[in-house]
Amino acid sequence: MSDLLVVIPMWVALLVAAGALAVLPRTLGYAVAVALSALTVPWVLLAPAGTSLVVTPLGFEQTLLRVDGLTRPVTAVFGFVAALGLAYAYATDADRKTGAWAAAYMGASMAAVLAGDWLTLLVAWETMAVTATVLVWVHGGDAVRPAYRYAVYHLIAGALLVAAVALHFTAQGTFAITGGFTAGLPTALGVLGVGINLGFVGLHYWVPDTYPRPHVAASVVLAGFTTKVAVYALARLIPEGNLVVAYVGGVTVVYAVWMAILQTDTRRLLSYHIVSQVGYMVAAVGIGTAVGTAGAVAHLSTHVLYKGLLFMVAGAFVYRVGTGSLKELGGLGRRMPLTFAAFLVAALAISGVPGFSGFVSKGLVIKAVDKTGLEVLWWLLVLGGVGTVLSFAKFGYYAFVRAVPAPFEVRPSRPALSAVLVVAAVPSVVFGLAPDLLFGAMPGDTAGFEPYATSELTKAAAVTAVGVLGFVALRGPLSRIPDRDVDRVLHPAAFRLADGASRAVAGTAGTVAKTAGVFARSLGDRLLARSTDGPAESAIGTAMLVVAAGLGLTLLVALLG
Repeated sequence: MSDLLVVIPMWVALLVAAGALAVLPRTLGYAVAVALSALTVPWVLLAPAGTSLVVTPLGFEQTLLRVDGLTRPVTAVFGFVAALGLAYAYATDADRKTGAWAAAYMGASMAAVLAGDWLTLLVAWETMAVTATVLVWVHGGDAVRPAYRYAVYHLIAGALLVAAVALHFTAQGTFAITGGFTAGLPTALGVLGVGINLGFVGLHYWVPDTYPRPHVAASVVLAGFTTKVAVYALARLIPEGNLVVAYVGGVTVVYAVWMAILQTDTRRLLSYHIVSQVGYMVAAVGIGTAVGTAGAVAHLSTHVLYKGLLFMVAGAFVYRVGTGSLKELGGLGRRMPLTFAAFLVAALAISGVPGFSGFVSKGLVIKAVDKTGLEVLWWLLVLGGVGTVLSFAKFGYYAFVRAVPAPFEVRPSRPALSAVLVVAAVPSVVFGLAPDLLFGAMPGDTAGFEPYATSELTKAAAVTAVGVLGFVALRGPLSRIPDRDVDRVLHPAAFRLADGASRAVAGTAGTVAKTAGVFARSLGDRLLARSTDGPAESAIGTAMLVVAAGLGLTLLVALLG
């Protein structure tokens, strides 16, 4: 029986699900896709540890499947979230095309995690980039330009990782993932490439630029996979850690949570929190200890679950109310009580409140950092926790508690949507109340961490209290933030870099197509508009680009050293 479980890699189920959605009637297609996605959870949990599937199609070994302590928990949570994401897509009226591309993207993500060699991981990595781009692009409208920019960012990330893998192979003579990367330039390029997908501060713009734009179901799916696959890849690249990477994670936590506080669109707010929470995982990987590894994977697992639920809540606003703007929402606690309850579970989890999963996993990350004696990094993570509490106090107040700013209609909820919200909320409570269920599945070593020790409860209470009081004190100024997104100062640099590259790619493709007699004009000039930023914004944006470039060079030099 165990041999049968590894004859075919688990990610094949998601590719079959994509095919089912492409050819079957909508309801049947989604039913088959959800069932196949859910099947991957027991599949990977029952597969024996240490087993692998090796093929030699190109004359050398490729490991299409490897089950170990690191791949097992990540794949299991991916399968669960994939099933929920497709069920949510059905409940929010996503068409079969959106569902099919979502399933293909999630399958590629799972393939990247299960890959036992760098070449297979690279193929899956690039497939993720392509399928995610199309998943955003097929929504049309204002999702088209961000889809192109997404592609540019991830093409750059892929190119860096390809170069890193090529240098590693030259030095080692193998693509097998065993231990860390070759020290020096291969590791430096690999970390920078992975860092783009992680959303390192300065390289993060693609996350809030892309995730709020497509169908709400696509946002749920995207939120769960790209950055988390990158965390996994980082853990494989630098298993011994790197302090520069750890501090980049800490700075990312604080910067992104501050930007989240200033957002007025719910999906942009949540997008910045993806970047911030991934910063915790990066810090945990960067310190290079067994406790850090356990904390990174534990926080990855809980984050995928509660962040998916938060995006489902934000998507429910768009689906049932027609807007996700905190300027326009209000009073939904009484009109959407189940959605409010789901929000509370997820918000308390991400805020690290005792009794919920984020308290357990974030506590382990902070404890791992504390054990290293890196006091500045510890304070960065704690400050990020305060900002997270403040941010979700704001989200909850403006969306659910305050009086309605203007009359609006609330579309009735579908039973399928209610069921998905309930199921999605369960793990965030279960892992919070029974942390051993989470810790028992983690790689590394939790070092006997007791999340409900008095000291941990005291710290959580202090962080929560300061965050809530911070919102009370800042509620007035926060209410006056304009609808125009406040990270506009970063927009010119990030936009022009990606937009210029998009134009170059589209222009080259158009020239080739014209030579072949297929197209007469480049698609880029018709699909991408020029930036209209003023001189001041351009200057600030250029400065931010210089800062991002400096960060990249610093990281490169540190890793080479």
